[in-house]
Amino acid sequence: MKVTGGEAACYRIRLRQPWQSSGHTISVFELITARLRTDTGQEGVGWTFTVGAGGTAIAAFLTDDVLPIVAGLDPALVERTWHTLHGTVRDAAPAGLALLGLSAVDVALWDLKAQAAGEPLYRLLGASRDRAEAYGSGINLNLPIPELLAQFRGWRARGFRAFKMKVGSDDPRVDLERVRAVREEIGPDAILMLDANQKWTAGEAARRIRGFEPYDPYWIEEPLPAEDVAGHAWLRAQVRCPIALGENLFSAAAFNEFLRHDAVDVVQPDVARVGGITPFLKIAHLAEGYGIPTAPHLVLELSGQLCCAIRLASMIEDLDGGNLTELEALDEPMRTADGYFTPPARPGHGVRFNWDALARWRAGGRRG
Repeated sequence: MKVTGGEAACYRIRLRQPWQSSGHTISVFELITARLRTDTGQEGVGWTFTVGAGGTAIAAFLTDDVLPIVAGLDPALVERTWHTLHGTVRDAAPAGLALLGLSAVDVALWDLKAQAAGEPLYRLLGASRDRAEAYGSGINLNLPIPELLAQFRGWRARGFRAFKMKVGSDDPRVDLERVRAVREEIGPDAILMLDANQKWTAGEAARRIRGFEPYDPYWIEEPLPAEDVAGHAWLRAQVRCPIALGENLFSAAAFNEFLRHDAVDVVQPDVARVGGITPFLKIAHLAEGYGIPTAPHLVLELSGQLCCAIRLASMIEDLDGGNLTELEALDEPMRTADGYFTPPARPGHGVRFNWDALARWRAGGRRG
């Protein structure tokens, strides 16, 4: 099998309701796809995302610089291809938009490799388990408490036993009241995670987290700026609540700095942001060597399959309004059921996009 050509496109999908964290208000989800054709008639599909900016640049980068390199290559040689592509773009953009684009192609190559092997992706990658536990997650700092509690009730009705909410209000009393109300709503036995989106300084984070501890948070996510290794290590020694981070780290080397300095309890690589499945697996295996579990950031449809493949997996994130089914991007819905994600049984990653439905959102991409 050889890749004969491909196409990249960007789709700017307007959210039904804006998302708000401590640092951002998001109204548009940009889905960037890469479709690879082969001489055997098979098609591999990969995708990546941004939350409002840069999507058309990624699609142009794929079309102009990446897809021409992939043409003629054997999809089975994923490791070799990833390093070839990364070496090509490394000097221009070692992280950011270029790495996001690389992810889409890497996912498409793994899709083709699994199809050629006649195996579902998670089985090709090792099949440590047959389903992955998921948690309900919301970018919900803007929701008044009654609406926030209604969101949690909806998740409970769908069978979730674990949940995540945003914190990071300017007034710490507001955060405490919201966390208290949610804990009372879900009861003492449910898992509750908090996400601050890099809001605080180390001292402020220690004070805030100690205030949350009576409500038994399962973890506090990104309490400090993402690159602050020393600050997270200091903070981890000051509080009882575990620290999770990684959605804004872009390489195994970056994760290793946090791991070797005892600065993290749960790693959260984003398969789109680290460059695809190939580097994601390296990060998960690296964390396993330190005895640290992996809880992927977003990308439910791939993260669920990756968590089924790796041994030391935590939970996957089912973002309210942010999975591909709720974005109306899929021809065949992929949902969690009773708090778990079960991978598709067909060869490849099994994700089938509804290209006709997506067409109304198309904002960029040219045929390669």
